[in-house]
Amino acid sequence: MPACRVCPYFASDSSCTAQEKAFEVLARPLPPPPLGPCIIPITDGYLAQIGPGMRILDVGCGTYRAIRSYCQTVGAEYEGIDIGTTYFGKPVVATRIENLADLSFPDEWFDMVIGNQTMEHWAESGCSLRWGLYQCFRVCKPNGRVLMNVPIHFHGTREFLLGRTEAIRRYFGEFSSTVRFDAWGVPSTPIPPLVYFPWYMPHLSKPAFILDIQATKDKPLPAGVKRGFRATGRLAELWNYPVSYNMHRVVRKAVGRRS
Repeated sequence: MPACRVCPYFASDSSCTAQEKAFEVLARPLPPPPLGPCIIPITDGYLAQIGPGMRILDVGCGTYRAIRSYCQTVGAEYEGIDIGTTYFGKPVVATRIENLADLSFPDEWFDMVIGNQTMEHWAESGCSLRWGLYQCFRVCKPNGRVLMNVPIHFHGTREFLLGRTEAIRRYFGEFSSTVRFDAWGVPSTPIPPLVYFPWYMPHLSKPAFILDIQATKDKPLPAGVKRGFRATGRLAELWNYPVSYNMHRVVRKAVGRRS
């Protein structure tokens, strides 16, 4: 359901009713449609796949309670992880505070692994994209589901910032032969497209959108996947952001100081 016009939250007056709900339930700053509120209808689709007795892992759960609350309602077992105890000043809903790189759950434990706009930040916290996906699929049962949504041309590490969707597909292809990509908010008409970095050359005329990725664990885990170089903070940004973006940030900061 990628186009705004066919989204259940698209109103007759051509507005996005998910925006108000997103502000209410997420209680943090959000970009405008067609980017910020897409998490609401996408998560609705994830919840529809959760049934009684299932085990669900919520990666980078933050303060968003929708998945945990739904699991409690239908009788599913919920676990959530996050690297911090608070997010935008509010307690996270996590059941364990830990980095995905060090995921402590046993192999083939969960029926479904979900990540709402977290995958683009893994490498910023010392967990490479390939290693993070290995961890997600490791703890997922055979024929279980790994469901992730990420912003494209908005923020995060190079694959997401530059929109390298084929590279993302190849990463998932190591673990699944059944991978579906849906670009939400494309096209966004009549909602205006969002070009988030109008001064960053690789992003000129490239509107941001949300990519919903749904994969089935139908392959054995590949051998030889390693954690790799683990960096955090400024070093992780230098290592995982495009060189062009690091240069762009330096220039913008310098211009800001002079203005």
